[in-house]
Amino acid sequence: MPEQKRKAAGRTVAAAVIVYGAAGPLGGVAEPLVSSSYNLYGVPGLVEMPTAEMAPDAEFSGSFSQSDEQLRVGLTFQFAPRLSGTFRYTKIPDFGDPGENYYDRNFDLRFQILEESQYIPAVAVGFQDIVGTSLFSAEYLVATKTFFDDVRVTAGLGWGRLGSRNPVAEFGSRDFVVREEGGEFNASNWFQGPMAIFGGVSWRATDKLTLKAEYSSDAYEEETRRGLVDYQSPWNLAAEYRFNDGVSLSAASLYGEAFGAQLNFTLNPKRPLLGPGNEPGPLPIIPRPSRSAEPLEWSTDWVTSTSERASVESSISKALADEGIRLEAIQMDANRAEVRVQNNRYYSEAQAIGRTARVLALGLPATVESVTITPVTDGVPANRVTFRRTDLERLENSASKEILSRAVFTEGQTRRPQGMEFVDDAYPRANWFLGTYLGFGLFDPDEPVRADFGLRLGGSLTLAPGFVASGSIKHRLLGNTEEATAKERSDKVPVVRTDFREYSRATDTFIDTMTLAHFGRPAPELHSRLTAGILERMYSGVSGELLWKPFDSNLAIGGEVNYVYKRAYDGGFGLQDYNVLTGHGTVYYEMPKGYNVQVDGGRYLAGDYGGTLRLERRFDNGWKFGAYATMTDVAAEDFGDGSFDKGIYMQLPLRWATGQPSKSVHRMSISPFTSDGGQKVRVDDRLYERIRRIQQPDIEGSGGRFWR
Repeated sequence: MPEQKRKAAGRTVAAAVIVYGAAGPLGGVAEPLVSSSYNLYGVPGLVEMPTAEMAPDAEFSGSFSQSDEQLRVGLTFQFAPRLSGTFRYTKIPDFGDPGENYYDRNFDLRFQILEESQYIPAVAVGFQDIVGTSLFSAEYLVATKTFFDDVRVTAGLGWGRLGSRNPVAEFGSRDFVVREEGGEFNASNWFQGPMAIFGGVSWRATDKLTLKAEYSSDAYEEETRRGLVDYQSPWNLAAEYRFNDGVSLSAASLYGEAFGAQLNFTLNPKRPLLGPGNEPGPLPIIPRPSRSAEPLEWSTDWVTSTSERASVESSISKALADEGIRLEAIQMDANRAEVRVQNNRYYSEAQAIGRTARVLALGLPATVESVTITPVTDGVPANRVTFRRTDLERLENSASKEILSRAVFTEGQTRRPQGMEFVDDAYPRANWFLGTYLGFGLFDPDEPVRADFGLRLGGSLTLAPGFVASGSIKHRLLGNTEEATAKERSDKVPVVRTDFREYSRATDTFIDTMTLAHFGRPAPELHSRLTAGILERMYSGVSGELLWKPFDSNLAIGGEVNYVYKRAYDGGFGLQDYNVLTGHGTVYYEMPKGYNVQVDGGRYLAGDYGGTLRLERRFDNGWKFGAYATMTDVAAEDFGDGSFDKGIYMQLPLRWATGQPSKSVHRMSISPFTSDGGQKVRVDDRLYERIRRIQQPDIEGSGGRFWR
């Protein structure tokens, strides 16, 4: 076959796979073929070969495997029922210079393009090591079919690393060179070069034990050439034992010569760690007596009685405080009442509004029929939610969607309504805390984990609605981030992040943040933020932001401008000479089922221009998984290892792990290719997350918790 035709044929295969994959969800009639059995690469599979199985939707997996001195750490997230992504970190001793470890970082994508039916197997396409060094680069098309309920048979076609043993055909040419620096998409290689067949079978012998056998199409060519692997056979065997729903252990025999083992754990945001939790139950709603039965209850004399109004306000404020909700302002007349409240306990704003509605239904005089609740953040409202008290009394034991369908959402007023009074202790108010912090640096080029642990002292003073002074000081007790290897720098790019270890080396005690911020509503549907001071560990300056987000819209548009100076290494008030003006325009869009996209464009800390694409999946309980990529006018060779900035991140809500109500979350990001290009200043309390959580789409999205 002529060279051009072979390349064209390979591209045709790739195009057919992608097009068919895009159409797959529309034509599927069965549920995706699922499995929580992972191979040594940390993806659903046999021993080392992949299968067409998908993990259960939203499952997160962490795998740790060791074979022939090769250590792999794999993190896989089932982003959608038929789409998953994997980050993998591999340590190979003596791969380069003798006595030195080689660390490889790569990403995979898998898509199930056809679901299993009675006569047709599930079919998936996979891209392995799509932006890495190409050491593990491969593409595959694989089919899996279930027989007798507990036996699954797999057969597939592999290219790249999975096409290296006994290829049966060849499509064009492929570059097999292992690059020193990864990070670039090498799409010209996809489905090119030799193609080989792989396959195998898995048998679920018991509920806990699964046995696997496979014929591998991976010849371990590079490892064999370097004398690291004694490859004897393409047959691999494994046994996997599941201890419970979340932990499994596997043992494997590999290529006739080596032994492998793997520990795998899984968790799913849809399944709380401790079940439904053990938070205190809500107050019951007691319907008002009829006017004829208790006419005095329906008297409006309370409206003109200062003492009675004060008593009502006091009882409501205390009852809300018991629920972890702060009453900031209240307005009452004979038939209606409106409150402004700040939720300090519940991650779900719908649950906080539901608890507030219960308190008002119990504590307001009987004549009040219309109840309006305005959630605020630092005194700034986003929208108002109005209920008929009769609906609250009648629908307490109905599904949450019933009461929310009768609620009326309106734009939060930019100014406090006339007649609405702040409660006595609303402002100013102070909070402080003393706790610990744990800072991670995961999977850098020379060490899997770098971390700092220490104490954090901080606080905030809310002077008036929208005016907040806050700060924190950290003291490191132990850690090793100062030992991080300095990344190679280009003299064409200012040093804005790659000297992070100098900050760790300079001092153990430092000011982390110290700012004065103002949050406001300059116009309907428009929110503002102005922050000045020590913004983060590495930068001080001024940051301003505007966000347009209608209360009932899934679309938001924002703009931010920052003028910052680089801080001195000692963590005090000193500054270095470097200063820069940065700014971005941002579009946010919330898609159905918790999928969200964010696109930024503008100027970054090194003075480079470009854009960032961020995709994430968010769950009503606070879990969040996402990935991002930033491309700027910094050339790949000047950026260094990774070629451009990219990473993954997750957010774990404390309530999911403890069962207790809490707004606290733990955030973790993996950005192994961070350099000086494509970097933003880190500013606390950016507007989008603050506003989104107290607006109509998010309240309705988590509406299932309204009555809880």
